[in-house]
Amino acid sequence: MVQSTTPEKLTNVLTIITRNLKQSRIPFAVIGAMALGLYGLPRFTADIDLITERRFWTELQSIMKRLGYTCSRKTDTFAQFESELGVLGYIDYMFVNTPDGSAILERRVEIKDELMGKYPVVQPTDYLILKIMAVANNPERSVKDEADIAAFFNLMQNRQVPDIFEPLNMQRIRLFADRFGQRSLVEKYVARLQTDKGGGGKFEL
Repeated sequence: MVQSTTPEKLTNVLTIITRNLKQSRIPFAVIGAMALGLYGLPRFTADIDLITERRFWTELQSIMKRLGYTCSRKTDTFAQFESELGVLGYIDYMFVNTPDGSAILERRVEIKDELMGKYPVVQPTDYLILKIMAVANNPERSVKDEADIAAFFNLMQNRQVPDIFEPLNMQRIRLFADRFGQRSLVEKYVARLQTDKGGGGKFEL
């Protein structure tokens, strides 16, 4: 069992959204700061970040409207919803539309939380892949995204990632890093992990 550090307000919102998406058979998973918290690093967040498939947009929009949210931003790969007066924070959806994206959802793991029950979270390998993509696609946010990458590798060094998650698959991470021109970024943190005498964690080269 993983204990969440998510604020109670967002905990309740995520519980409701999870129930509605599951009832509609829409595949999704938690990403972003909430996922990082479940890997072992508590971090305050005012938003919920989820990943799903773009083909479910119509159903998703209907669900969010029914729950009292309006779409404030929308692209082919992203949608942001906010509640009236922003009281319940933002709900951000990342959309995937490729076999690789669908595979990320298929690999998600169901987390049992003391407060929220069960909900799906992306595997750590896929969390890092999404961060690598974010660094490449949005230079304005690269400092924050790289900080999240560094934070995760720090968790690995300290052996804090729960055993419910799969070991890091560095072959897949390097494949995506090469695809997005971020191999040097990845190798910088891998080198730190390999040279740390007290580190290691679950790590597959």
